[in-house]
This record gives sequence, structure tokens and C-alpha cells, in this order.
Amino acid sequence: MTEPTSWAPGQYDWLQIWRDMYDRERAQGEAATHPDMQRSSDQYAHIAARYAANVKRTPQPDAFMRWLAPLLRPGMTVLDIGAGSGRYVAPLVAAGCRVVALEHSAAMRGQIDLVRAGLPGADITVVDASWPTATIPPCEVVFATHVLYAVREIEPFLRAMDAQATERCVLLLGARHPTTPVLPLWEAFHGSPRLPLPAAYECIAALAQLGIGADVTVLPAAPAMTYPTLADAIDDVCYRLRLPWDDAHRAAVAPLIDTHWVVQPDGSVTVPVPVPPNVVVSWHPLRLRQA
Repeated sequence: MTEPTSWAPGQYDWLQIWRDMYDRERAQGEAATHPDMQRSSDQYAHIAARYAANVKRTPQPDAFMRWLAPLLRPGMTVLDIGAGSGRYVAPLVAAGCRVVALEHSAAMRGQIDLVRAGLPGADITVVDASWPTATIPPCEVVFATHVLYAVREIEPFLRAMDAQATERCVLLLGARHPTTPVLPLWEAFHGSPRLPLPAAYECIAALAQLGIGADVTVLPAAPAMTYPTLADAIDDVCYRLRLPWDDAHRAAVAPLIDTHWVVQPDGSVTVPVPVPPNVVVSWHPLRLRQA
């Protein structure tokens, strides 16, 4: 395959576009953050358990794991960058893979440890580090799911993936950020539209600018966002709107949920806004492209 060496789609600098979108979204979020909102050096310290419980509500293999499965074989090593609560650890182990779960959040690593405890004898390595600064031996497959939105400088991240993998690099991103269905509540509370983070299509263009022609697969539409209880929905919305979890703000958020979302008879909450489709962006690493 012949690949471009200095092509920028439309002659735009997509790496700079990515940085600009990231900076604007972050600045808006910081400006709206309530001074009493709980902060921690570990941003997941207060939500890791709830996040893990929500992840477990999606049966495995999910659409991404079904896409990934044909690339896997017993004995290969797979690196999961930003492994979160360990969503894909068990399916990878079931496929016979050695798993390296890279996660910088101590709270999330605690959730991975719970998953690992339920898989005695499995070859699972949990690494306390961030990408791309982590030092890890080469792995056949390297993937990151819903991680890149939180990265301002994506060129080092992507190039390090390219150098790390011996067979395949894989990203899973939403066509738009997965929390897009929450955005109407941001505007209703704060009075202005929430600015978007860059996502799948900006990433595809940035890869092309780096000379990497990626394969793209749009996965089947995901089900609507749901919460098991109204309390869970209120907690998450307070977090997304950058508000403290106190009684006053929980009371202020509840009517927004009642107006914009649907509280079901069983007490669960459904978000009646389509979830942006997930997009798999994958490519063969440089060592194979040059072969």
C-alpha cells in the first residue's frame, strides 16, 4: 500500500484543530466548575465504582470485542491503554491472550484488581503509568478505547502506539464524545451549548496528516444511555455539569432530568437522545507498512 508522506486533508492542520477543540472544551468546563465541586489528583477517585458497575451492565463480548476477536489468538500479548475498570480484561483472557492493562488512575486500578481476582491463573499485568511515557515490551495488538478525547497532544500518543504494536493498532472513539446525550442538560443549566471535544473523524484526519492511512469501521448503533436509578442519574449529571454532590445541587438537577429524560416505572432512567455511533480506527504499524 502506498501512503501519503506529507498530506493534510483539505490542507488543514488537524493536529492543531484537535488541540484547539480540546483547549476550548476544557476552558469552558473549568469556567463552569463550581468552587465546591470535589476535586482530586485522581479524577476517578469518586466515580470508579459507579463506572465499573455501569460497565458490567453491558454484556461481553460487546460490539467492539466482536470486531477485535478475529485479530486475537492464544498466546499473543495485548496492551489496553487506559484500561479503566478492566472492561476488556476478562474477554481478552477468554481469548487466550496475555493482557497488559495500562491505567494511571489508582481508583480504576483497584477495579481492575477486582476483575483480576476473579481470573486466577490468568496472565494479567497491571501497569501504573500514562501513555506514551510508559515503558512496555512490544505487544502484538495495542488498543485504546474512548481514551483519546482526554489527550491534548495526540501525535506522540499515536506514534508511540505505532511503535509499540507488532501487528495492529486500534482506537475506539465515538463519532462524537459518548456523553453527547448529556449536552442538552448542560445548556439548560449553564445557559450555553457545551463545546465538543474532538473525536473519531478528527482522529482519522490527524492520522492521515501523520502519513497513516487507517481502516474505519462504524459499529452498530449502541442502545440508549440508561441509569439503574434516579440517584445514579443525578450523581452523574452533577459530575458532568461540574457541580458538587450536595443536596442543593442534586435538587436543582432532578427537574432537568425529569424534563429532558424519562424516568421509567421501575425507577431507572432512560436518555432519549441517540448515542453517537462508535467508530473503530485501526492500522498496521510502521514495521509492517514498510515490509
